[in-house]
Amino acid sequence: MFKLGKTQKLTGNIYVVRTLISNFFIYSDCDTTICFNAGFMPSVINRELKKIDIHPQSVCGIFLTYPSFYHMGGINLFKNADIYFSADISIRRSKEICFHIENANYAKLRDGDEINVGKIKIRSVIFPGHKKGVISYIVNDSILFV
Repeated sequence: MFKLGKTQKLTGNIYVVRTLISNFFIYSDCDTTICFNAGFMPSVINRELKKIDIHPQSVCGIFLTYPSFYHMGGINLFKNADIYFSADISIRRSKEICFHIENANYAKLRDGDEINVGKIKIRSVIFPGHKKGVISYIVNDSILFV
């Protein structure tokens, strides 16, 4: 059985945020903060972010690993974030994501696409055999978020 971790700093630049039934992760350098997924319940996310002194408005990018409400229920808390997700998801799921995004820019990524958010380099990775629409990310050529 998978056990959810508590909200905390994991290493120098990586944080985990617990949102009742799912965790999401944050990567932050001195200038830029990005999230991998956006959590489940906005009220819980706000409470948990206070514990690690991260403000939703400081997040400038959200990278969705899979388009389900458990991963993107809190997406509208992050008003200044651009949203990234797999170009391989179904049209129905794509519309669902766009429904949750209010006034945000978004981009669909394919396997191997590289983008920079501030000084953070992110490369999208799609592993063979995963469900359609599942995408992972490698940060600065060294950290894998799945």
